[in-house]
Amino acid sequence: MSRDQSQERYDVWTRRQVAYLPIMLDGNLVGYLWGGQTGSAAGSFARAGSGISPVKFSIFWSGKLEETYQLGLKPVEAISYWIGKPEDSLCGGIPADAVLGEARTIQELALRLNPNSPLGEGPWVQDGEYPSGAPADRSEGWGPLVSVPTPTYPDETASPVTYLPITCDGEVRGYLWVSTTDNAAGYLQRTAAGRDGMIASGLWRSRLVDAYEAQVPTPDLLGHIRAQPESSPKLFGIIADTTAEQHAASLADLRQLAEGH
Repeated sequence: MSRDQSQERYDVWTRRQVAYLPIMLDGNLVGYLWGGQTGSAAGSFARAGSGISPVKFSIFWSGKLEETYQLGLKPVEAISYWIGKPEDSLCGGIPADAVLGEARTIQELALRLNPNSPLGEGPWVQDGEYPSGAPADRSEGWGPLVSVPTPTYPDETASPVTYLPITCDGEVRGYLWVSTTDNAAGYLQRTAAGRDGMIASGLWRSRLVDAYEAQVPTPDLLGHIRAQPESSPKLFGIIADTTAEQHAASLADLRQLAEGH
């Protein structure tokens, strides 16, 4: 994800279409977690009258989004990352069976949750643009855009690879792979999987980041990830119990398979 070098978190305003997920507490809707379908905005809205503290709610979910920002996840990937995670006793959580919804604007989404509390239009510059769509002048303080890498396994190798297909409803979304001779590992999205494959790609890469931070060596990586409980199979996809590890002579060969060649 491209970022302003001085930026430390997602933008909190956008004029673009957003995806969102319900935040539930004890079976009740207490808010939405949203992310821009393009750009770099993400945030949360608390439901008025739900009995939660809006200040604590905002601090809690802002912290969660800061975590996914540091993982390098795009906004829709970031909100999806929290599906099925344990529910907080004060600020709720996103159920394991939650499905992404869509809204044309965050103003529209806020009104769905709190019909009597319009959100307002926000700052003049959003998504790096003025209301007219003209790009903001970066010399005014935006600075050059840079890519911030997240520590993880190297994603290139010259060696043969071992891999597992990731599937959903019988369709392959991508391939989780490890090198057979070095410390490289990664996930390749299957081109034909489209938007679902893109979302799954970010989620599986976040699992690789977690495994890297846990210092799991690549010879153990596929078994380590396979042993983890399934989380949100409609978003992640699954490694089927009957699927055996497969082999490709090179990462380039696996890329050709992912691209449908």
